Amino acid sequence: MIQARTFRAAAPLVLVLSGVLSGAAGATNLDFGVSYSSYTNTGLTGRLGLSDFPVGANRFSAAISNRAAELGVRRNLVIAGLGTARLGLNVADVYAGQPGVRVNADLGGTLGPVALSASLGVWNTYATALDPLSAWNQVALDPGVRGAQANLEGRYRVSRDLIATLSGELGAQSSGALIGEYRRGDLSYRLGARAGSGVLGAVVGGSYRADAFTVGADALLGAKSGVVLSVDAPAAVSLGGERAIDLSGYLAYESWRTVALPLRYGVDASVPLPIGPASDGTVKVGVRGGSGGVGARVGYTFTLGGAQP
Repeated sequence: MIQARTFRAAAPLVLVLSGVLSGAAGATNLDFGVSYSSYTNTGLTGRLGLSDFPVGANRFSAAISNRAAELGVRRNLVIAGLGTARLGLNVADVYAGQPGVRVNADLGGTLGPVALSASLGVWNTYATALDPLSAWNQVALDPGVRGAQANLEGRYRVSRDLIATLSGELGAQSSGALIGEYRRGDLSYRLGARAGSGVLGAVVGGSYRADAFTVGADALLGAKSGVVLSVDAPAAVSLGGERAIDLSGYLAYESWRTVALPLRYGVDASVPLPIGPASDGTVKVGVRGGSGGVGARVGYTFTLGGAQP
């Protein structure tokens, strides 16, 4: 039964791969990798995926691993006189461990000085079946076997230097936040509040943007505290020309989280490694950890047909 489900779930990937091999790939990316997590304790997960496969105005993605198969589609729209919009839908069939389905839909867009985004996810199997390291993502994730969650965000540019953001998480542990961000040159200052299930407090933070890196820090001050630190260095180590090693990392401790894991950290490195004139490849290595254990991932991604201008 599991083998039959695996073959059926792999069919979309086979069809897309057939189009790629026939020369219709365009800027399609191919990636494969292996990951392990002590949190799931299910051994190694191997994954092969395709993304940005063009079909008309749509961009498809597909992936298969020894635990699940995934299919996604995205589309960008320009609404005359109003702004832009983007739509996305991802469906995953998990056939190993706890069988089930995960569905996620998202949309976003801009309307003058307002940027809006929303997502809705429903599932009856673990997110770690798709990505064993996802329980330690910087953005908190519900690691439960079944549930639903909606995320909403609206950003309004009050002036050139001031942005107001209203966001909400509706799910097993719902909360909302209102944060103002003042930008002055390379520095950004944030001040606001978060309230919801098990959390009430003030939010303070800031960011510093240099030519080679960006660092950020945000803290929740209340009966239950939290802090999120991040650094992003997209060209940390030059390899000559336009090639460079990218580094990024984060540390999040949110004691008020009762559904998502409260302690989460991660470090990622991307190393360009061309393997010939017909490809543009990158080796990616990542480590995740926190509450419940630690995990690691190594993979290789390249653009079929070479780098796009």
